[in-house]
Amino acid sequence: MQFVIVPFKNFLEAKSRMRKTVSYDTTIKIVKIMLEHVLSEIKNSKKSDKNFIVTKDKEAVKLAEKFGFDVLLEEKQSGESSSVDWASKKLYEIGASSVLRLPADLPLIESRDVDEIFERSNETNSSILVPSRSGLGTNAFLRSPPEIVPSFFGSNSMEKHIAAFEEKGADYSIVKNENIGFDVDSGEDLKELGLLAKRSLAVTSILNLIN
Repeated sequence: MQFVIVPFKNFLEAKSRMRKTVSYDTTIKIVKIMLEHVLSEIKNSKKSDKNFIVTKDKEAVKLAEKFGFDVLLEEKQSGESSSVDWASKKLYEIGASSVLRLPADLPLIESRDVDEIFERSNETNSSILVPSRSGLGTNAFLRSPPEIVPSFFGSNSMEKHIAAFEEKGADYSIVKNENIGFDVDSGEDLKELGLLAKRSLAVTSILNLIN
């Protein structure tokens, strides 16, 4: 079985870098718009057998349930890597053959992007890494099997994930995807979002908030 997980810390502490440019209330609204967009597009995936949110935030739980996601409720959080590895272990125990981690801040993602990652994994019989725009971060991380290597989210995560696969001798593929590569963390990202020709409903809603 193929599963998707979306780790989400909480609304209270979300996007501290963005709050240097826009107000706290606006930041929370933007975070909510992006989370709803990501959940909606994942829900429409034809390749995912089941979708999960990994969080302890009550409002995020409500949103996830609205989109038909199952909830992996955390009692404590010690970082995204720990959350993703904990969730992947639980899903492996219930029969997951692969687990795709997607972040909650992708305003351009479409359901077909999700499907393409699963299709590429199935075609190559490998795990999949999708880099951020800079090439340094890991914006999508599909592990097949789910515990093949640990997660290393944070600074230079792409390099660390590649090193983990190489050390393990495990097959992996790097897939570039502009929609998944574009995450929004800061005021600079919001400016870049405004320059894009592409407009999703989420992007339009975000730009209406800040303009």
